[in-house]
Amino acid sequence: MSGGDRFCSKCGAALPQNASFCPSCGTSAAMGAGQQAPPTPPRWEGRHEYEKHEKHEKHEKAEKQEKGRGGDIAGAVTGGLILIWLGISFYLAQIGYASWNNWWEFFLMGIGVIIILQGLIRYGQGRGAFTGSLIGGAILFLIGGAFYWGFEFGNLWPLILVAIGVVVLASAVAGRRRVPAP
Repeated sequence: MSGGDRFCSKCGAALPQNASFCPSCGTSAAMGAGQQAPPTPPRWEGRHEYEKHEKHEKHEKAEKQEKGRGGDIAGAVTGGLILIWLGISFYLAQIGYASWNNWWEFFLMGIGVIIILQGLIRYGQGRGAFTGSLIGGAILFLIGGAFYWGFEFGNLWPLILVAIGVVVLASAVAGRRRVPAP
């Protein structure tokens, strides 16, 4: 719009060059020549539409604040701890505390503990889904421990893992259906 455009003093609509009345609301366009009225804020058809707009703005503001706080640190803590534990378990094998044939048992138990810690961090942050981390971590710890302490179940481990995975996925899908969409 050019510098000489005029706007309705009531509804904020742009007025044609020589208009005597606003084409949108019918208000007299008796403003002085060349005067401008700032556009008015958006008009809402009803209270429901206005409240919906306000809710959307609040949600966007909350998302920006969440991103500014750094969000979920559990992922970074988990990644760092896994690398540290990998180094420690390699070191244990190098100094002879664990043989290279069974260092993975220590590693698996440590990964289990780290994933449990991840779940506890998420629980402490109030981030919702933490039971999967607790269950998965416990399973990894138990598998590593079973091999370390000699409780080998022969060829059943793959089947046990597949069965547990199916149960976890089924419970996740069932839980997702129960939660209403926002």
